[in-house]
Amino acid sequence: MKRIPVLAVLAGVALLSVACAKEPTEAVNAATSALAAAKTAEAADYAPAALAEAETAAAALDAEIKAQGEKFALTRSYTKAAELATAAKAAADKAAAEAVTGKEQMKAEATTLVAGVRSAVEAAKQALAKAPKGKGSAADLEAMKSDVAGVETSLADMDAAIAGGKYKDAKVKAEAAKATLDKIVADVQAAIEAKKGAKK
Repeated sequence: MKRIPVLAVLAGVALLSVACAKEPTEAVNAATSALAAAKTAEAADYAPAALAEAETAAAALDAEIKAQGEKFALTRSYTKAAELATAAKAAADKAAAEAVTGKEQMKAEATTLVAGVRSAVEAAKQALAKAPKGKGSAADLEAMKSDVAGVETSLADMDAAIAGGKYKDAKVKAEAAKATLDKIVADVQAAIEAKKGAKK
């Protein structure tokens, strides 16, 4: 009679081990590693939308693992978690791939923009040389010349950013510099037109 409880306990242990689902640790780790790789590939700068999707998928996976962990052992099921882990890894891999493509694209854009800034510096210098000189304009002209000199100096920073693979930084700096130079040329042109109008 003493054997029955032992058998019952063994049967219970067997049932528990079968019913107690196992967390998909390997798949979860693979998803986590893939997300880390996407961040290392600078997806935040070059594939932000894809990275956001990957982070959302990872959050859904974490929530599911947590939810199952809080359930009674016999009622846990990690089927959905395994599916979410696969989806999260796929999303992270996509973000990493898009980051590589996006980085190359931004490299091309930044390089073109910096070349445009170089041309714009010369255009601004030529415009300033033709700028009307008169009462009250000396301070404005000096300020514009100072701005052009500042942009010219910053070209070295843009070149360094491109050389260092910081294409987003180079692009942002180049866009700001180009806007400054374009405004100077427009302001000088407006002054020239105003002077012409005053002579009529």
